[in-house]
Amino acid sequence: MNGTFHCSSCGAGHGSRTRHHKCPACGGALRFSLESLSFPRDKIRARPAHMWRYVEALPAFEERVSLGEPMTPLLPLHIGDLRVLAKCEFGLPSGSYKDRGAAVLMSYLRAVGVEEAVEDSSGNAGAAAAAYAARAGIRLKIFCPATAAAGKLLQIRLFNAELVRVEGPRPRATAALLDYVEESGAVYASHLWHPLFVEGVKTMAFEIVEQLGWTAPHSVVFSVGAGSIALGLYRGFKELRDAAVIPRLPRLIAVQARNVCPLYTAFRGGADRVVPPIDPRPTLAEGLAMPAVVHGAEILEGLRESGGTVVAVEEEEIVAGVKNFGARGFCVEPTTAVLWSGLERAREEIAIPADPPAVLILSGHGLKATQSMAELL
Repeated sequence: MNGTFHCSSCGAGHGSRTRHHKCPACGGALRFSLESLSFPRDKIRARPAHMWRYVEALPAFEERVSLGEPMTPLLPLHIGDLRVLAKCEFGLPSGSYKDRGAAVLMSYLRAVGVEEAVEDSSGNAGAAAAAYAARAGIRLKIFCPATAAAGKLLQIRLFNAELVRVEGPRPRATAALLDYVEESGAVYASHLWHPLFVEGVKTMAFEIVEQLGWTAPHSVVFSVGAGSIALGLYRGFKELRDAAVIPRLPRLIAVQARNVCPLYTAFRGGADRVVPPIDPRPTLAEGLAMPAVVHGAEILEGLRESGGTVVAVEEEEIVAGVKNFGARGFCVEPTTAVLWSGLERAREEIAIPADPPAVLILSGHGLKATQSMAELL
């Protein structure tokens, strides 16, 4: 490997190959640091248009686990009187941005000889992990809420992963998985904890900057559940800034559902860490129903360093978002639909110009949540 693992809490080093998803010494989140990284534009431009074109800024593998991972388009869109650009992540192979992280994580797990792993998910991460585990030849067991969208659970089964349905709210699936990991010693291929997953997600930032002629957008608007988009964007834009590709970070604007909004509460309260809410309520945006934000302190740091903000939207605004995006040709799930009203709320605090544009991350395809969308329509 062209990098090493270390604990972000206690600083302990864990070499270049580990099967742990977090620090065995203190339980802190692991970080993966590349020995060096760069963005040689001429070389990048000559390569195929997929996420692996940024090889100098990614972990290196003798053999990648890939399903193509094309660069996703940036399409113009008007929200009210503001022209923005929609980053269409639903164009990735399993229908969500999580393919980026799953491709890198499964490449790593195969490289270190993992043959069997477990994951927990509200749906999209499970579908992506199952697809890439199938490609890697890794047996995967996935714990999901029994109420997760049927389309996402169908994908998990289609890719031959073992699906474990867990009754109750989303955190119970994680609790059931952790019990299983403790009993079995299974490798936890966590999209929330494993640093190699974030290494894949940061390519979203690389693509945006390249697609804008190697310049930074004014702001990037994205939804937050557990925070992997937020973390990937922050780290990706920081690497671009530190490599002198862009002069500044874009303003990072996070959107949550009001019914489950621990990041919003922490940011607005001036806190430096995110505390799970005492009484989270159900939300149409099931992918955001995550009371825990694993890297909450770092995400708060990124929001503040970039001059960004966090807003929260109501359930009726999520319904309106699905319809408004649909009326403009974009089929997005409720987890993404929060961005419509979220952008309008953010504009009450931040002056967002048309040039350079704001970028909205359309994270998942609406066909993955057909039942709930049919009901709200």
